Amino acid sequence: MTSPAIALIDVTKTYRMGDVEVHALRDVTLTVEQGEFIAIMGASGSGKSTLMNIVGCLDRPTAGTFLLEGVDAARLDEPSLARIRGRRIGFVFQNFNLLARTSTLDNVSLPLFYAGRTTKTADRVRSALDALGLTDRERNHPNQLSGGQQQRVAIARALINDPAILLADEPTGNLDSHTAHEIMEAIRALNRQKGVTVVLVTHEPEMAAFAERIVTLRDGVIVSDVPTLRVEESRVAVARGVGRGEDPAPTWWREIRSVNWIALLAAVRAIGRHKLRSALTMLGIFIGVAALIAMVAVGEGARAAVRARMQSLGTDLLIVSPASSRTGGVRGGAGSASSLKASDATAILEEDVAVSDVSYINRQTAQAVYGDENWSTSIQGVTPSYVSIRNWPIASGRALTEEDERSGAAVCLLGQTVVDTLFNQTSDPVGATVIIKNVPMRVIGVLAAKGHSGGGQDQDDVVLIPFSTSQQRILGVATVSSPQTATVSTLGGTASALAATSSNPFGIQPKLGGFVQAIYVQARSAALVKTALDQVTATLQRRHRIKPDADDDFTVRDLTEIAEVAEESGRVLEMLLAVIASISLVVGGIGIMNILLVSVTERTREIGIRMAIGARRTHILLQFLLEAVLLSIAGGGAGVLAGIIASEVISSVAGWPTQLSSSVVLAAFVFSAAIGVFFGYYPARQAARLNPIDALRYE
Repeated sequence: MTSPAIALIDVTKTYRMGDVEVHALRDVTLTVEQGEFIAIMGASGSGKSTLMNIVGCLDRPTAGTFLLEGVDAARLDEPSLARIRGRRIGFVFQNFNLLARTSTLDNVSLPLFYAGRTTKTADRVRSALDALGLTDRERNHPNQLSGGQQQRVAIARALINDPAILLADEPTGNLDSHTAHEIMEAIRALNRQKGVTVVLVTHEPEMAAFAERIVTLRDGVIVSDVPTLRVEESRVAVARGVGRGEDPAPTWWREIRSVNWIALLAAVRAIGRHKLRSALTMLGIFIGVAALIAMVAVGEGARAAVRARMQSLGTDLLIVSPASSRTGGVRGGAGSASSLKASDATAILEEDVAVSDVSYINRQTAQAVYGDENWSTSIQGVTPSYVSIRNWPIASGRALTEEDERSGAAVCLLGQTVVDTLFNQTSDPVGATVIIKNVPMRVIGVLAAKGHSGGGQDQDDVVLIPFSTSQQRILGVATVSSPQTATVSTLGGTASALAATSSNPFGIQPKLGGFVQAIYVQARSAALVKTALDQVTATLQRRHRIKPDADDDFTVRDLTEIAEVAEESGRVLEMLLAVIASISLVVGGIGIMNILLVSVTERTREIGIRMAIGARRTHILLQFLLEAVLLSIAGGGAGVLAGIIASEVISSVAGWPTQLSSSVVLAAFVFSAAIGVFFGYYPARQAARLNPIDALRYE
């Protein structure tokens, strides 16, 4: 036996308004068979609309049982009720409830998308519009249609999914008599020809006469239920109408795809309707992303510059310098003691297995003269291995050789700053002769430019000569007995590097000997730097006979520590800049949340309409969430472009080093989308939690 289409058993609906209870329905019992056409009449406030809302699964009874095709609708969850509203029930509202700024075609096709029925959508919609005489109104918005045309659109939307039940709440209340009769004829034709169960709410007896039964309500109670003239062909329609709306369910993939599409379309239209407001909302994300990219580019550029300078010094490098001396109980500056010898460097290379190479230097400041030009620069006596240990390429000419060292050759290598000062742009310094302390020195090569060091000193302001030449002819070397401060090297001017002084300010001629001002030690790898440091320290303590409880007369510096400190400082700076920029992104996200909350309030009725025609809560959630994400992505995309341009401008105009990687750009873009999801979720959730009937009643 077939279950009735609708069965209400002792249904009661009570509204509470403060301390007052309003009984809209009182113990209503009503049965509507499948394929039947009934009319519900009664004065305003009699409970007709409340009854229709319960039958349409928009509201739930306070008490009693409501069976829809044999299923207790009160026990169904929200997705099941939404599926019934979208596929089994078609609702024609009294005031049409069409989406504004949406075409007739889109209004009618909306239930198809929420039901996941996307096959031949346009053909189905056009067929429904043709049947109701709306062929030429597909692109018109509701405000471009007459009342009768809007009602036909509402009927077409209600019937597009071939529902088994049609609920029509005052479908002719706003129409003239001629149009009203046309609408009623169309509804009766659906009942007779397609077997659709029709429940009509009306005030007009003339309209109620189209039905087979007339049910009258008064004060929430059924006072009469009488039949009208039955038409035989409607009985035939009942047999055909049983089981309508049971089209095969769409696949999960098709349903998800259709819902995503309609949610995306709705989000795009909502953004497009308020262009200025949307642009201002995106502005916060735009500024945040642009600032984030520009600041990270500056931070990365600074870190890269520091890293490059450290690499130019050599991260596998150790520097051994003399410790401070004591004279009359007063401690001198770093390097004031003459405690290192060339033989110490030889012992380190021979005995310490973690060491791959060594070099040692003397250094003084002196005048270099070429022609009419002169320049006060750093003159360094070095061994041939110095440039390789320092990772210092030769730009032109050749490097110092062991033969130059053995013979004490009067040759030199010039730094780029010295070349730029003494030689004009067209002159080739290689082969030229410069005068250093009245000694002619032939230029055999030019060092590649290294730039300024972390301490701000120019690494290229230097002249390198063989160490033996510096001892015998140019610099000499201070002995322990020298009262003046010994000169020492400055590792390219690095902060905290060895101090340098001008030579012999007291006029005492230094004695020649094996003392050196610094020893450069290269470890076999960066991983062996700590091991090499321990071995070098032990070797020098043994050679210098340092007692266990005494201070060392030398200092060994590990440049990896300097590099690590510089790297960490750069990382902290970059993170600080990124955090500052991220605050702008958070502010932009708050703006999105604020605008969406306003939008939810403005579009409450629209949300109710979408739910009434089959949208689930997840559909509404997705729609508003997509709107937030679209705002974030649009602002983020524009911000990425602006950030890239800003970083280039900063680099070219301000001269600051910038470095921007694709991973940073991608991360900023993804972060902007995540901001949209995070701040858009709450407004979207608020929209999804709206009660359909309350949303429809919202003014």
